[in-house]
Amino acid sequence: MAQQKAFSRDGEVSGQTVRSVVDGVGQFSSAYEDRALDILDDHGLPEPQEDEWYSWGAYIDAFEDLADTVGPKTVTKIGSEIPGLVEWPPTIDSVEGALAALDEQYQNTHRGDEIGYYDFEKSGDDGGVVECKNPYPDALDEGLLKATAEKFSDDGAFVRVEQTSEGEVSTFQISW
Repeated sequence: MAQQKAFSRDGEVSGQTVRSVVDGVGQFSSAYEDRALDILDDHGLPEPQEDEWYSWGAYIDAFEDLADTVGPKTVTKIGSEIPGLVEWPPTIDSVEGALAALDEQYQNTHRGDEIGYYDFEKSGDDGGVVECKNPYPDALDEGLLKATAEKFSDDGAFVRVEQTSEGEVSTFQISW
């Protein structure tokens, strides 16, 4: 699997984020969940608790090992589970609102000097562009963006996510 983006290893990640990945892989099988917990333990993150904060560097290393273990399609699927596992503000009631709120959600679960961002810009009635600057694989962001749009779209809306650039900042075109 491709390496994650180069990024600062300083900072902390919330236990809620760590647990969402464990819970995300747990949606596939208990074996994946056990493997995720073993990998976290190997990196000094045993039994993560939602209300604690953890070393971001250790978590990035653990996530990279997990991504290598499960492969890019499963990483995309992990990303698609995250919107269903986090608490969204009750004021979010549209795809546009949810995509615009991604950065706030991210900032609330990551802390440090250079933690990155999500930036959404609407283009047209049912589309927009999202810039993602974070240490996570593009496959995770792809799943996250698609599932976020699906969660807040009209029932049955077809969501399309296409990556248009990659690197330190990855860009995705999204339509719904």
